[in-house]
Amino acid sequence: MKAEIRRRHPEQLPSFQSENASGKRIAVLVLGDIGRSPRMQYHALSLAQAGHHVDLIGYAGTQPIEAIRSHARITVWHVAIPRQLSVASRTMLLVLGPIKVMYQILLLLWLLLVSIQKPRYILVQNPPAIPTLFVAQLCAWLTGARLVIDWHNYGYTILGMKVGMSHPAVSLAQRIERLFGRNAFAHLCVTQAMADDLKRNWGIRGQLVVLYDRAPRHFKRLQLNELWQRLLQDPQLKPLRLMSAGNKALLTERSEDGTIAMRQARPMLIVSSTSWTADEDFSILLDALKRYSKQASDASDGSLPPLAVLITGKGPLRKHYEQEISRLQLQNVGIATAWLSAEDYPLLLGSADLGISLHTSSSGLDLPMKVVDMLGCGTPVCAYRFACIDELVTPANGLVFSSAEELAQQIEVSTRCRYVCTKCRRCSTFFSSQLERS
Repeated sequence: MKAEIRRRHPEQLPSFQSENASGKRIAVLVLGDIGRSPRMQYHALSLAQAGHHVDLIGYAGTQPIEAIRSHARITVWHVAIPRQLSVASRTMLLVLGPIKVMYQILLLLWLLLVSIQKPRYILVQNPPAIPTLFVAQLCAWLTGARLVIDWHNYGYTILGMKVGMSHPAVSLAQRIERLFGRNAFAHLCVTQAMADDLKRNWGIRGQLVVLYDRAPRHFKRLQLNELWQRLLQDPQLKPLRLMSAGNKALLTERSEDGTIAMRQARPMLIVSSTSWTADEDFSILLDALKRYSKQASDASDGSLPPLAVLITGKGPLRKHYEQEISRLQLQNVGIATAWLSAEDYPLLLGSADLGISLHTSSSGLDLPMKVVDMLGCGTPVCAYRFACIDELVTPANGLVFSSAEELAQQIEVSTRCRYVCTKCRRCSTFFSSQLERS
């Protein structure tokens, strides 16, 4: 059976019209922190809202969204891995990795075959491919469940970033991913480029569906009263609050009669979201901010406003870049790093003047969810250029860059855009015209 690529509405999984559509039991498997897996949470929520019973399986850590925690049709199962098996160094990864995989296999088999009720469908996130795809295939065969693979990226390319693409372990991982990822009832892909690659180079069997991410409905522009309350109370934003004084918040001010309005001479709020991994080079952003700081200092007319830059997320390289940031001595630029709850995160994006993405993709075939969220809030985006980014960032909603110099130029132009267009916040046409002049 040859794979056929079909596009679906971003909020819909492939419909199972051949069967009774009510009350199926579906296992959703994400071998990662559930709270930091928004796409899989939205899958689980959509399925539950459609009347199905969902067993959501993954690591504990970040709290899932409230809609997941409170839904009567969703049961969350946490997979616990001993700390001794969670290693970051390259040498220990190759030594303890196989032991961790065996532990995961046994734990997942117990959950899928014993702990939960027999599922009709198993929806699994890839990556990680090892051991998730093998376990999902085995359990689907033993229970008669239909397997749906949600392709976010290729696992072997992520391993290649850790140990080098030429390492024998990467070649082995690629063979395993191809073997156990080839056959499924359906394959969901985050981009058209990935669907094309799977069809052309992987010999995929089953329905092949392009399912683009889309921000939830509650991602929107932030109201001023929300902005006033949120940004003053969060202690993580202290480096940015130092840029305000008196009765003025970071971006707004309250008059004597209690009215809240946007400050005329306020800093420009820039937000960048990250998982602090090797596929995002934040030295590009820091270099761009250095360039902007110098330009703002040299501008005698004060035409370039201060920048309040907030970088959100958790990950292994966070401390490294926080040390880099602490050594910077920038004028007119304040930088803070923070981790926000799932409820506060869209409020922050909704208050931003500009969103910046440094995601590059280990495979070149996936898209950054952070940009989806930013655009869902109506915030214009500057995104790092890679193979398929044009499937998401277009002249209608943002710009792409390839260097710190180019990003600094786009930030400078966006400061002018902020005053020209404050209604729709989709100002790429203005960006482009200003860049042509500069």
